[in-house]
Amino acid sequence: MYKEITCARCGKVLEFVKQENLQFGTEGMFFDRDYSKGHMPVDIYLCPDCGELHFFKVEPCEKEKLIKCKWCCHMVDPSYPHCPDCGHDPTKW
Repeated sequence: MYKEITCARCGKVLEFVKQENLQFGTEGMFFDRDYSKGHMPVDIYLCPDCGELHFFKVEPCEKEKLIKCKWCCHMVDPSYPHCPDCGHDPTKW
């Protein structure tokens, strides 16, 4: 869910960038990655002043409240400022 959060470093209001899956993995034999460990959905915020990235675990929301993006068909929380998948503005849906 989109929230107004301030930067821990400089105090400016963070900008919501997108929602991504943070992949868990471990180094395996021969330095290949083992991606079978799973992932965690996170919201990514950027500080416009100092450039620091902030990652927050996505709180589960109720499926009934999600809306479908008309451009990419991704299910989106209507409180986001834009679709986390394609970037379109939900107010123009």
